[in-house]
Amino acid sequence: MSDTLLLNTSGQPISSFPVSTITWQRAVKLHFLDKVTVLEWYDDWKISSPTFSMQVPATVMVKDYHNIKHHVRFSRYNLALRDEFKCGYCEISHQIDELTIDHVLPRCKGGRTTWENTVISCKTCNVAKGAKLWKPRRQPEKPDYYRMSALRSRFPFTVKHHSWLDYVPNGVINENISIRM
Repeated sequence: MSDTLLLNTSGQPISSFPVSTITWQRAVKLHFLDKVTVLEWYDDWKISSPTFSMQVPATVMVKDYHNIKHHVRFSRYNLALRDEFKCGYCEISHQIDELTIDHVLPRCKGGRTTWENTVISCKTCNVAKGAKLWKPRRQPEKPDYYRMSALRSRFPFTVKHHSWLDYVPNGVINENISIRM
């Protein structure tokens, strides 16, 4: 689970799909490597060792600018977002941890892992399909940045620290926001 918001030098999240967050362990490592500036700390969360104690970073900003590319990276989460968290075969909505990547043309038959050959699938359908050729209910396609942005705003996003609200674009935060503080 990611606990620290990662910002570019411009003050915007480095990525939007999903919003660029990192684990608290990585945030602490980047802080000690002097690659980020900590903007906000968790007030009620400290880590310690026998010789050291510090608060956990809530929001960090990289010191070197990263070019933001307006393309959508292929990942299980982004594939689930493209398919609106619905199985490509039974079209039943599921939580992300209940979904798998399924190759329309199975890899054993020469199928590749691309946007155009994969759908998100529930585990039941994925096991039943196996290496068979099943046609998904919607033709898989490579999504564009703007479609994914619109989809992103329709699904819940958990804000783990109040400082995130200052940096996450309005298109990401909507009535589905869940603030855990």
